[in-house]
Amino acid sequence: MEVFDSKRRQTGSLVNESEIYGRGEEKEKIIQGLLTNQDNSQLVYNDVRVETHFEMRIWVCVSDDFQIRRLVRAIIKSIDGSACSLSELDPLQQILQEKLHGRRLLLVLDDVWNEYHDKWDGLKDALRCGVQGSMVIVTTQIENVALMMATILPIHHMGCLSKDDSWSLFKGRAFGVGRVEEKSELKSIGKEIVKKFGGVPLAIKALGSLMSLKNRKSEWLSMKESEIWDLPEGENSILPTLRLSYHHLPPYMKQCFAYCCLFPKDHELEMDKLIQLWLANGFIPTKGGLDLHHAGLHIFNELVWRSFFQDVSEDVHGTTCKMHDLMHDLAQSILRLECFAVEYGKEVKVP
Repeated sequence: MEVFDSKRRQTGSLVNESEIYGRGEEKEKIIQGLLTNQDNSQLVYNDVRVETHFEMRIWVCVSDDFQIRRLVRAIIKSIDGSACSLSELDPLQQILQEKLHGRRLLLVLDDVWNEYHDKWDGLKDALRCGVQGSMVIVTTQIENVALMMATILPIHHMGCLSKDDSWSLFKGRAFGVGRVEEKSELKSIGKEIVKKFGGVPLAIKALGSLMSLKNRKSEWLSMKESEIWDLPEGENSILPTLRLSYHHLPPYMKQCFAYCCLFPKDHELEMDKLIQLWLANGFIPTKGGLDLHHAGLHIFNELVWRSFFQDVSEDVHGTTCKMHDLMHDLAQSILRLECFAVEYGKEVKVP
């Protein structure tokens, strides 16, 4: 058993638009709602029309840690870049209201899981100071959260990608730019594989990255006809698709990936620390005269390319990444019979 403090990830507003397909219409609907006071958040947040309409734009990652004081401090820090050490809610709210007073605000609360009305009402009270036209966008995977937090209906549901957009995303990963015609015999098989994804971008990117490593027609046919597509997975029908990518990892890479579920969901993974942990657990093999740290770096980069890790960020302190919630679910389903994780500060019964 390993225990990790819940160091929450900080999702950002920047997005690689070259890998975004099929969201143009949804983006326009949300933007028009914002600009007309009636109503993808990353695409919307960075649109030039939104930038000019709102005097202040703030992005805060919430996750399942919906503590009002933490969120108010995060909003204050986003405004002027300075951390606030106050712990009492009342002075925090006063500072926030001073900074927001008379300004048109767009606040994005990303990845919200809180279903408690009193917590949301407490945060709303602290935000009742912007001018008319201020807006809050909430992103969530839970319908009840959207219904509870919504003040304007209807709620915007993100749809799955169309067949054409799914194919565009897949072929960009599987064939690279301008190379699809070079592999025309694989094109028709690829389109059959894409139909099995259900328009889910994460699954398309993961399998597209995997197929970029396979050049033989027999390998593509084997993937198309795999029995794993037919496995039931309860409500998470995407997991069999992701499991295909996992099954094609080398054994040592499977260990490195599954190990990451010991971190809490939404944890920010530090590359150097992660490689050290892989080394300490004996997951990284020696091969080709490559020193172990560089071998670990190769594994990290491979997991990024195959979409097991995402949102890689680099700064003076090093490289970090995140795991999509569904990838975390996949890792847990693999490792659940061998160990379990306990979040710091939460009581749990050890089986």
